[in-house]
Amino acid sequence: MFTGRRVLAVVNPSSGTGAAEELAASIAPFILENGGRDCEVRLTGGPTDATTWARTAAEQGFDLVLAAGGDGTVTAVATGVFLAGSRLPIGIVPLGTGNGLARVLELPLDPQETLLALASGHLVDLDVIELVSHELISMLFFGAGLDADINRDADGEQKARLGWLAYIKAALGNINGVKNHDLTLTLDGRGERLRGHTVTAFNATRMRFLGVPVGPDAHPQDGVMRVAVLRSTNALVTIGQVLRLVNREASRTELTAVTSLRLESVPNLPVQVDGDVVGETPVEARLRPSALTFIAGSGYRPSRAGAAA
Repeated sequence: MFTGRRVLAVVNPSSGTGAAEELAASIAPFILENGGRDCEVRLTGGPTDATTWARTAAEQGFDLVLAAGGDGTVTAVATGVFLAGSRLPIGIVPLGTGNGLARVLELPLDPQETLLALASGHLVDLDVIELVSHELISMLFFGAGLDADINRDADGEQKARLGWLAYIKAALGNINGVKNHDLTLTLDGRGERLRGHTVTAFNATRMRFLGVPVGPDAHPQDGVMRVAVLRSTNALVTIGQVLRLVNREASRTELTAVTSLRLESVPNLPVQVDGDVVGETPVEARLRPSALTFIAGSGYRPSRAGAAA
């Protein structure tokens, strides 16, 4: 995959537990040893670096961009490529806690093994959710309400110390006392007023845990995003709905497939994109089919729904 290509590697040094700097030193030699024409490695120093560098990569003569970091770094790089209107392939080297898109694309979670997998991987076009209200994109999911509160409280320090337990701790801290609000939700042009506390839209959640498919039944090549609304303020009922959402089969009764969404709320609710809180409602989004190209692992195959779309 690297043969003859000039590669820009964007590395977030704050991702992972010290692995980023070691990885940064090994990327360029690996790319060159595997046929790459050139490789430039850049370490981010601020929140806009990854997006800015990816946005100008094509005009600077790069043929491929590597995003080495967590899901936030991957989305930042993808946003830059998307805003540039470029079709530069994007490769992921996972260094974060969740590594959601790397899991979706059947990539190993060990950085050195991932480089080997990318070298022999294949290109796939993936759908993107464009949040036109916030001038951002989502590769995995975005949401307003409880899920944004959880991601806000599972911050970088918590995740570095506790890993996945940071999300469980944040969920337990927020789920008691959750309140419903007045929502106006418009899906594919059809508006509805309702009471609820969380609205989440999923794009890519095809992953496995101990060999078992988990996560909402959402596929990044099926041309739709899948929306869930949580209404109950009873903690046990809410936990039950969340458990149904992470069960591939059961989630299908909880999700609505759409291509556009607008959400207004009173009061405004926090909004997260791929795990990072980015602002508040109102939020407006639309699905952009096959908008970006990624390198997938050799074992990745599109879902039946994605292949037919």
